[in-house]
Amino acid sequence: MLADLEALTPPLNMAAAFLIGLALFLRRQMGPRGEHADDGDEGDITGGTSNDDPGDAAHGPSTDQHKV
Repeated sequence: MLADLEALTPPLNMAAAFLIGLALFLRRQMGPRGEHADDGDEGDITGGTSNDDPGDAAHGPSTDQHKV
């Protein structure tokens, strides 16, 4: 009986390590977010980009836009 338990020790250790790692990973992923979790602040978006308004006169006509 002791030989059977000794044979099962390495797989049980690996299973325990996997479950502990999985629990820590899920705890980190599902936990509350910090202040810097939002990467897309609206302050980073500037109004001087070329995709402000495709109908803008400064932008020029676009071939994929059709007037209805």
